[in-house]
Amino acid sequence: MLGTIDLNADEAVLLGRINFDSRDHDAIKQSCSASAELMPLLLDRNAIPAELLAYFTDPGCFDGKRSRLDVFEGNGTRGDEVFEYPNFLKYLRYFVHGSKLPLKVQQVMRDAVGDPIHFTSGDLEPVRVLARQLVRQHRLGAESSDAFFQLMLDLGLSADQAHSVRKTVATVR
Repeated sequence: MLGTIDLNADEAVLLGRINFDSRDHDAIKQSCSASAELMPLLLDRNAIPAELLAYFTDPGCFDGKRSRLDVFEGNGTRGDEVFEYPNFLKYLRYFVHGSKLPLKVQQVMRDAVGDPIHFTSGDLEPVRVLARQLVRQHRLGAESSDAFFQLMLDLGLSADQAHSVRKTVATVR
């Protein structure tokens, strides 16, 4: 799977205790506890690629004024407490597994982007058109716009380029 990071044995055990999709109170509580243990381990060994971590820490990857981390801190959640908050689980899922898009969509987009070093502004429009086609073909809907944003970051595009793809996907009806 594109975006999946390598975990050591201890980290894999902790990840196995996390259910990213549960609505059960006890399962969420267990997942949050495991997240609070796992995240510091991942950060200590720099296991999360910088472009994925930027999705959470860089204001440019959110609204330009504050980061997603700033939102947690603005609500009074600070330091490692952030990692045990239920709303953090979706970010941890992205850090560990990458964008939550079908593998076929991820691969087609990876092929379209190619080596991000050689990706130019002229390449952006065809990628946006392709993203729109894939959303329709796979019936993903406009709500997949953030997952496309994440995928573009994962593929090495800039936040501005990723925002452009996100905006295109968000307009699909």
